[in-house]
Amino acid sequence: MITKPSQPWVSIDKIELFVQLEPALVILFLVVGSWIASKVFVHVMNPERRRSLNLLFQNLGYHLIFGSCICAVYFVLNKFPQHNALVEKLSIYAGLGLILSGSTIFVKVCRILLFQYLFLSHRKVAFPVLLINLFTLLISIVLTGWIGAELFNVRLTPLLATSAIFSLVLGLALQDTLGNLFAGVALQLDKPYEIGDWIEIHNPGQKWVGQVREISWRATVLISFTEESITVPNRVMAQAEVSNFSTKFRPIIRSLIFRLPFEAKVQQVRETLAEAAKTVPELRKIPSPFVLISETNESWIAFKLVYYIDNYGDQFIIADKVYTAGLARLEEAGFKLANHRITMTPTL
Repeated sequence: MITKPSQPWVSIDKIELFVQLEPALVILFLVVGSWIASKVFVHVMNPERRRSLNLLFQNLGYHLIFGSCICAVYFVLNKFPQHNALVEKLSIYAGLGLILSGSTIFVKVCRILLFQYLFLSHRKVAFPVLLINLFTLLISIVLTGWIGAELFNVRLTPLLATSAIFSLVLGLALQDTLGNLFAGVALQLDKPYEIGDWIEIHNPGQKWVGQVREISWRATVLISFTEESITVPNRVMAQAEVSNFSTKFRPIIRSLIFRLPFEAKVQQVRETLAEAAKTVPELRKIPSPFVLISETNESWIAFKLVYYIDNYGDQFIIADKVYTAGLARLEEAGFKLANHRITMTPTL
């Protein structure tokens, strides 16, 4: 009894249609372009961003070496006569490995290019990885579907139609999770705040203040003044009122009150407090600090020292320095703080 040789589950002709010189040149062009871009912008990278990009290129290098080895094996096998069943089967396996390796390299390069784009638009120490992960997942799904349809004749339309009910049930079960995901994407695109910004969140009956440490697919993580970690769901962030204190165009205004006796010389006190504020290096020189009279009564005059800072997170440390400098200068000038109790003088 003569048995027919088993047919390969993927024909070598389809493999050869995928393994062409043009896709390899496109991938090589993207690799070289991303590497040149990283060298051009290396002078404005901080150490952490440079390390992250180097790790991405290191991982890409491993995939390039692995893909080159598979490519060499594939082309060596193609040198043998094609009527040999074993050689043909090995060629098919090597070709599949080469296609998958090339697709992986393409996704890795696109991830690096998106990383560099976010580097240009987010010049912070950290950066939001949500868009990068979503982009990587999306392009991986598209490539997998395309390879399955073209190489294995997988019909995607019936598959998507039969999974509609399952997708509906899954969507209802993951309603909150998907809501946080899409809210996080909207926040990434709208950019009401970035990683490293100090923000204040007002939600009905709730209030949070902290520095943005991470923006994930589910929530935004803040670090408060007391180094506590605050996790706020992205849906809440999208619906809340957010005040950003890390604006790049306007400084942060703060003030301190000094109460002096009613008999104090107003102009001299103004000059003394303004000069004291100028000795604190964290304060902005432009606009310069100034002093206002905010309150008067029979016992004291309240002088408000107004100054501008850039770092919202250090406001309490800076306020302590301003207070200390102001009190020292007032003491040197012979001024004493007023008693906080109002003294009533009886009349006859």
